[in-house]
Amino acid sequence: MPILKPSDFRPFSMIALFLLAFFGLSLSGFAQAPAPVAGAVSVKANFADWSLRCEAGAAGGKESCALVQTLVDEKRPDMVLSVLVIRTSEVPKALLLRVITPLNVNLVGRLGLKIDALDVGRAAFSRCDRFGCLAEVPFDDVLYNQFKSGKTAVFSYFVAGKDGLPVKDGLGFPLSLAGFDEGMQALMQ
Repeated sequence: MPILKPSDFRPFSMIALFLLAFFGLSLSGFAQAPAPVAGAVSVKANFADWSLRCEAGAAGGKESCALVQTLVDEKRPDMVLSVLVIRTSEVPKALLLRVITPLNVNLVGRLGLKIDALDVGRAAFSRCDRFGCLAEVPFDDVLYNQFKSGKTAVFSYFVAGKDGLPVKDGLGFPLSLAGFDEGMQALMQ
């Protein structure tokens, strides 16, 4: 499975903004507003390769926040992978790992994860639409500790061929874990 090199990617793009908007964070917050408006998204802080983004709650309710990293392949700008660790206002201590891949994913192949070459497992895709395909799992203490102690996480998947079957080689997106622990500490405050 070829792993795309970190130099093949550029940080956050407009495509990623649309992905975040569709999967739980709206775009309305990117316009300057004097006070928090329900659904408004703001970048609270950056931690090396991660950003803490929060969405204002309705009628003064608590905000929902996510630690986010998005990668875009420089050579193929339609190849975008977004990883979000989400803390919602409904269950502030429960975390969710949400990964958004480009379209044309072989859903049967599932989303793979390796951290520093250790195979962590595979997650099923829950849905695809015009913005991409979504896989999510609870972000428990075991997974948190693996992210915290690792240097690089590689998310991988197989692309669907013209006949709907997976192509022989999958794609791997290397995700830097630099700043992750600091970002998680801020997310949990």
